[in-house]
Amino acid sequence: MVAPLQPVLESPREVDVEELEAELSALWRSAAEGASGQRVVTRACALTLLVSVESEDAAWEVSNLIGDVTRQNPCRAIIMASEPLARPGGINAWISAHCHLPVEGEKQVCSEQVAVVARGDSVRALPNVVLPLVIPGLPIYLWWRAPRFEPEPYYEDILRVTDRVLIDSGRFPHPALDLPRLTERAREAGIRMGFSDLNWVRMTPWRELIAQCFDPSELRPYLARVKKVTVEYEKTSPRRSAQEAQAWLLAAWLGSRMNWDPAEPATEASDASRTWIFNSTDGRVEVRLVPREFVGGGEGMCFNITLEAAGDPPARFSLKRGPEGICVTTQCAVEGREPVSRNVRLEVLEEIEVVNDELKYLGRNRVFEQTLAMLGRMAGL
Repeated sequence: MVAPLQPVLESPREVDVEELEAELSALWRSAAEGASGQRVVTRACALTLLVSVESEDAAWEVSNLIGDVTRQNPCRAIIMASEPLARPGGINAWISAHCHLPVEGEKQVCSEQVAVVARGDSVRALPNVVLPLVIPGLPIYLWWRAPRFEPEPYYEDILRVTDRVLIDSGRFPHPALDLPRLTERAREAGIRMGFSDLNWVRMTPWRELIAQCFDPSELRPYLARVKKVTVEYEKTSPRRSAQEAQAWLLAAWLGSRMNWDPAEPATEASDASRTWIFNSTDGRVEVRLVPREFVGGGEGMCFNITLEAAGDPPARFSLKRGPEGICVTTQCAVEGREPVSRNVRLEVLEEIEVVNDELKYLGRNRVFEQTLAMLGRMAGL
């Protein structure tokens, strides 16, 4: 039975930054005393979730999502908002708790939340406030909910204790610049911490559908003979940047899985399309990322992938999602044969769904790391 989200044990209450630990202890003492004769309150925590945002408004926005996180991943959530240009400077903090009731008669499970807002020069003191709140012995995740992953120097102490960083390249304003920067940061981190990209996870069904195109034994040889890949996404939509990042990630994933070697730097045409030439074991491969207008588009749902393979006869594999954003039509067309098509339901995953899934895994994602490495090579790094 799914646990319903209950009203918070205590609504966000501002506290003295110097007394955060004491205030958290007092919160639970109060809960235990208030539960006398009522449902028992159980404090649950499997990890520390640090959330980085750029403003106090963004902090309250993500605060509304934390209840959905703790439902599946009990944790101490610490929201960190940095406003270096704000005046006057200073640090404010709030504490609260989210509670869930599994089934009638069971214990009430609660997780705590801390929100810290630093302004002006006080942003440099953020690690001094946050790090003492990290629970020893439990995994530490950093959910970087900002437009691009460019931590300021004062974040280094926080990154040093982080086991895994969750970023979302769908928020990057300029994927062609921001993704290569992410690649550099991942390279610098080495084995010290892992990276996850929510936008990469959203594309998992697409990668699976591409792989399934070559599942039939008679079609498998075409995989090594792919000569051209075209990824088309909406040129004008609120999700333009998110789709562009997805196109980059798909191209880099194919390159890394197929052991293609970037032979030439990307060329950019007047229509903003990008083209790479790779060397493969079967010759040269052209990969194009093309922003274009779609009939009925405008919401960032239309997305096409086409793979053309040489052979006798040649073959063409395509995946297309229309403006409704619900289904993908896949087609395998071998020259001289009747094309084989099917429709697959494929909806866009919500942010909190992806976050909850990623918080269940602490290990490194080698395929994603290899994709980032290929992306760096594509960007000429």
